[in-house]
Amino acid sequence: MRLVYGTIRFFEDETRIFEILLDRKVQKFYLTRSQYKKFKPYLSEGLVVHFTCKDDKIHQAGYSVYEVISFIKMVRHMPRKTIVYYDLSTIKQGVKKIINRDGYRMFLDLEFTMPPHGYTHGSGFVSEIIQYGFCLEDEEGQIITTEWDMVKPKMQIGINTRTTEFLKTTMDKIKNAPSCYKFYNKLKDIITYYQPTIYVWGRNDIIMLDSFYQMNNLKPLVERKKFVNLMQVMKNYFGIKTDIGLFNAYELFNTTPINKQDHNALNDAIATSEIFKLFQKELNKDTN
Repeated sequence: MRLVYGTIRFFEDETRIFEILLDRKVQKFYLTRSQYKKFKPYLSEGLVVHFTCKDDKIHQAGYSVYEVISFIKMVRHMPRKTIVYYDLSTIKQGVKKIINRDGYRMFLDLEFTMPPHGYTHGSGFVSEIIQYGFCLEDEEGQIITTEWDMVKPKMQIGINTRTTEFLKTTMDKIKNAPSCYKFYNKLKDIITYYQPTIYVWGRNDIIMLDSFYQMNNLKPLVERKKFVNLMQVMKNYFGIKTDIGLFNAYELFNTTPINKQDHNALNDAIATSEIFKLFQKELNKDTN
């Protein structure tokens, strides 16, 4: 990986290739589709950019180019002012504020029913919460309580061998699971008393909670702003383009998980807590 700083002298939308004059030599750089989509409004001649790119050239659209990894800063110098379009350091400061929030933290993980083997779309399947696990901590990281249980789904189609195999459970345990109201009331008690920031891994848990409220005619327990999608925060911070698996995230910190992933909601909630602590430690020592 190499760092590049310079002014764009030419940009072509069709190929997503731009040129910078470096050491009296024109060098070409290539953007992925996601990068182009994100930064398209700013990319034009005269934009000052600071970014990282891969060390080796690739061939793209008939040119020999370096592929951009991530941008660090985008600035345009105007006659009377300088406009900053993008600044990774500012984003990182914002991330620090999110991760270092005062107060209690809840790490929540939900597991869902799955369509049966051979299912075809349009056959009436709707995914539901079937298992939950959470770990509640104070702001020092001391565990206050953990909770795990099953949730009985409303729709029978979700009670199938694919779901039981994935969660390593049985049909009887699902059929005899506590009702959705036990889960709802347990969550309500914790949220009302501790007012925690709720950390989840990915958007699915937030989406499924919204669906859970609607399906069971229940009042939402907390506003969206109280949730933090830890995976997305880390993607923004590290400039990662694709989603990160929860147990793959340990590799970002050169460590390995204590336990293997087994799709148990409590174990995944605890793993989310461990990733949070590793990330917080990395974040607070990063002064660059």
